[in-house]
Amino acid sequence: MQAKGNTLCLTKRKPKWLTLRFIKLTCTESVFYNSTNNLKGSSALIVIYKNGLTSKTMQYIASQSNHPATVFLNQNEITKRHCKIRWFNQTSEIKRCGHGTLAAANFLIGYFGYCPEVFISMSNERFTIQVKKQRAQLLLRSIEPKKSELAEGELQSVFSLAIKAAYSTGDKNGYTVVLFNEEFSKDVEKDDLKSLHVDFKALSKLHKNAVIALSIKNKDKKNARAHFRYFAPQFGVNEDSATGSAVSVIAPLLFRLHGLNKAKLIQQSNNGALLNYEFNNAKVVIY
Repeated sequence: MQAKGNTLCLTKRKPKWLTLRFIKLTCTESVFYNSTNNLKGSSALIVIYKNGLTSKTMQYIASQSNHPATVFLNQNEITKRHCKIRWFNQTSEIKRCGHGTLAAANFLIGYFGYCPEVFISMSNERFTIQVKKQRAQLLLRSIEPKKSELAEGELQSVFSLAIKAAYSTGDKNGYTVVLFNEEFSKDVEKDDLKSLHVDFKALSKLHKNAVIALSIKNKDKKNARAHFRYFAPQFGVNEDSATGSAVSVIAPLLFRLHGLNKAKLIQQSNNGALLNYEFNNAKVVIY
């Protein structure tokens, strides 16, 4: 393997699928890491392919990867303004993947010196990229969640601590944000959401949405900070290590509840991740 900046290109000890005539280039890229705070962020395997790679083969390649997401880009599209993008985990195709999109954009910038302005998902959602200081920033349309007593009642038995409120998006297979009571935040300030226990079997049976556990740690607008964790056993991921797409739901909720239009988000997964965002006019910039 040869390192190139933060990009790792696979050149030795190739897995068998790399011999496929459809594969042009593969590399790995990490995002949302912070060395100062020992937060490792998350990685993605980037696969650039020629015409002819089937969905079945994409899923097979992803199943052989140890990265949370495998990203597929067509070599004929990466030089265009708009580029189709697909993401897979080890078991299924992913509907939305912020960290994989940012990883792909940063890889293309670092390796080729350019990247598309917009990535387009299989559901025709647009993932816009803006570049600052040779690093990609992801621009997403915000998704406004609504207060959900049904979700709150369903999920109470899933978590080890009392739920204060729950907010859900209206989309099928969308997101539910769970807030915990203030006593929880004060009593376990040091570990915060790390001490939260989740019944993944119950969650996968009870609830159709991915669940974001959220705790507000600092509401000061200049230094706002929140902690979160992301659970989606229904989609083959008990807990994600770094979740960029979740910010499209977290950002409008923090603005509605606390008037925050930007904050530092610390994802308290095993790896840990640091996400920065800015929210304005129903759009969220994530970096």
